[in-house]
Amino acid sequence: MKIGLVGLGNMGGRIGKRLLKEGHELHVYDVNKEALIEFQSLGAIPAQSLTELASKNNYILTVLPNADIVKDVVLGEKGLVTGLEPTSVLIDMTSSIPKVTNEVGNELKKHKVEMLDAPVSGGVKRAEAGTLTVMVGGDLSTYEQLMPIFESIGSKITHVGKSGTGHAVKALNNLVSATTLSVTLEALAVGMKTGIDPYKMLEVINHSTGKSNSSENKIAQQILSGNYEISFTMDLMYKDLTTAMSIAETTEAPSPISQAVYNLWGEAEKQMEENKVDHTEIAHLIGERSGINFSKDGTKYYYEYSEFIDK
Repeated sequence: MKIGLVGLGNMGGRIGKRLLKEGHELHVYDVNKEALIEFQSLGAIPAQSLTELASKNNYILTVLPNADIVKDVVLGEKGLVTGLEPTSVLIDMTSSIPKVTNEVGNELKKHKVEMLDAPVSGGVKRAEAGTLTVMVGGDLSTYEQLMPIFESIGSKITHVGKSGTGHAVKALNNLVSATTLSVTLEALAVGMKTGIDPYKMLEVINHSTGKSNSSENKIAQQILSGNYEISFTMDLMYKDLTTAMSIAETTEAPSPISQAVYNLWGEAEKQMEENKVDHTEIAHLIGERSGINFSKDGTKYYYEYSEFIDK
């Protein structure tokens, strides 16, 4: 398919490379000129403006840092809307805000342009492998029409409902993810303070009812190892948690556990806001409160249980 892509950052760049690998004709735009040069060398066609990109492609993907940037890129004075044609489809893969998604979508409908919100989950490694989870909100028939795009980047694609629901599910999913990471680290800290080997504790958790993506793929590999490779930054996680809590407030659903998690991550974000760090560095705050240095205290167990790291 012929596709336009705006945003060649950490996730957008990997999604773009995956689309090229799957044989799609890809036109790209980004304010980072070096990224455009790189993608041109890979076979993509760089656009000089958002108007040009929109006018040459019926299907436009946006993978951007936040909702405000999406709104400006799409509806701004020199935004995509100036080049989009009737029957064009905008697919926003940003971790955005449902309210803004509906505002943008309603404005595009005046131009007879459809919009799907299709955020992804899985991180950079799954983006490279084309095995992301994609959650899509918007018109069902449009979603079905664009399945070749979604299947090029994801292994689990779900239409979750009307416009904005994709972004809502993404934020709520990350609320669950942040919660499992936080509580697993708290439990490990308690275990380590009683002299339990954290790798052995993880081995038990990962074969028991406490298993989660956090326990399987983050704690040994990122935290106990002291690696903290940037995959999904702290500020992006906190942004999604803010969106999730806003949705909870709007629906008036009692969320005391979520509120406690939100407050914890807010404190971590405030401590680390000057640096772009991975969200797994929440371990520093939890460890500090518990008197545990996860990576330092976990080092003595590293070589005996290095198979956790190698995964």
